[in-house]
Amino acid sequence: MNHGYEKHFSNIVYLVTISFFIFIIFLPAVYVLTFAIGGNFLLSDQLINALYVSFFVSLSVTVINLIFGTSFAWIFVKMDKKYKNWFDNLIDLPLMIPTAALGLSVYLFWGEFWSVGKGISMIILLHVIFTLPYMVRSVSASLEQINTTYNEAASTLGASILTIFRTIDLPLFKDGVVVGSVLTFTRSLSETGATMMVASALTMTAPVYVVNLKKEGNIPEAAAASIILILSALAILAAAKYITRQKHFNFSTFYPRFEYSLTDLWKARNIMSALFLVLFIIIPTFYIILYNFVNFRPVFNMIMLEAFIVSFGLAAIVTAVGLIFAIPMAYFIARTRNEKISAFFENLHDIVLLVPTSALGFSLGLFWNKLNLSEYLVLILSHLSFTFPLLVKPLAASIKNIEYGIEESAMTLGANHKQILTTILFPLIMPAAIAGSIMAFTRSISETGATLAVSKNIKTIPVLIVDLVDQNKMFEAGFICLLLFIMSFIFLLLLKRTRSDN
Repeated sequence: MNHGYEKHFSNIVYLVTISFFIFIIFLPAVYVLTFAIGGNFLLSDQLINALYVSFFVSLSVTVINLIFGTSFAWIFVKMDKKYKNWFDNLIDLPLMIPTAALGLSVYLFWGEFWSVGKGISMIILLHVIFTLPYMVRSVSASLEQINTTYNEAASTLGASILTIFRTIDLPLFKDGVVVGSVLTFTRSLSETGATMMVASALTMTAPVYVVNLKKEGNIPEAAAASIILILSALAILAAAKYITRQKHFNFSTFYPRFEYSLTDLWKARNIMSALFLVLFIIIPTFYIILYNFVNFRPVFNMIMLEAFIVSFGLAAIVTAVGLIFAIPMAYFIARTRNEKISAFFENLHDIVLLVPTSALGFSLGLFWNKLNLSEYLVLILSHLSFTFPLLVKPLAASIKNIEYGIEESAMTLGANHKQILTTILFPLIMPAAIAGSIMAFTRSISETGATLAVSKNIKTIPVLIVDLVDQNKMFEAGFICLLLFIMSFIFLLLLKRTRSDN
């Protein structure tokens, strides 16, 4: 195969991949914005109240995660290695568990055991659990890149722990705090299925309201809610990009007496963090296991079997199809010489990733239903949209970390593009591909909002759990959640093994 033909073939692959992303992933996801052009949308008092609840909850959850997530990240980085794996698994598990199952566990613990009524307090307690890992992961990743020499030098010069944290570490892990805050806010703003279990009629969030409006056929108002949610995600992304570019934050002012007086509070912080982790994260998350131990009633029927087949089949299809297009897309982003083009496509993927899934699902439903496609195909295309960035981002990061000189050396020695891909690149990016596939697979199984927004008759596992809770069939819902917990733990172990091999 000559180099001219290889280059021509590569260009065709890039063209197909970019077209796939633009016309299958991105444009359908933001199609609902066309309603804003013609003014074909409606704002009601109920919608304004739902938006207020959503933003209040998301902001509250972000503040809580800033306080405790930063603390957990700091403790995790400084922790002895023999304890890190346990803490690592505890932090990641809420990410792997479908939020509908997590929502039921939290509802049973706080609602039935502690009699906390449905409402904003219950929603915040729930959202903190599945968003906290985003903050911890983002901040700890930044903290681990800090050179400890700076801390040692400051300590030698007499700086307190608080002074070192505020003047040296905080400026260096600022970007991690910003990324964690953005992911926390947008993930909380997006959640639908679990929220439906713990929200009351007066504290309905915007994503839940979108699903209800869609069921009622109230397209104008559902479009208005979706547009506001999408524009909010765009604004948050733009603000985050701006803040991370700023280098002029003043952290250098020194208050020696005051900060030394607060040094003893560092120990109190560790105690409070440990209590928070146990009481508000671990116990509510695992309460469903205790519930099944006391009320174990295994239930197997055709509805449950069909839901499992649909969920796992759907997740397998979108992961496989997404991976086929994600590899060339990631390579294009990582290897294109034009940094502006690379940043442009990265931002488009971030937009799709941050858009609340109920709004995204509503937009996708409007777009694809115009073509009179089957409900199963629309569901596949919908799940493909929000899982695709989860595949592209780790692959692009992995390829960027591979020196291009390795590929150039292989070309110099006569290797063609196929040989370079199969013998050099694929083995190196395989851990990222596996990790991305596991995240995409579990994200598809977990999703409720987008599924409810595009589907009327098809029931996935999370939708079935929500229906069973609505029908007050707690034993059946609890048994399904237990199965999901076991499966989630298996996926978590696979992901950990993939990371350790990377």
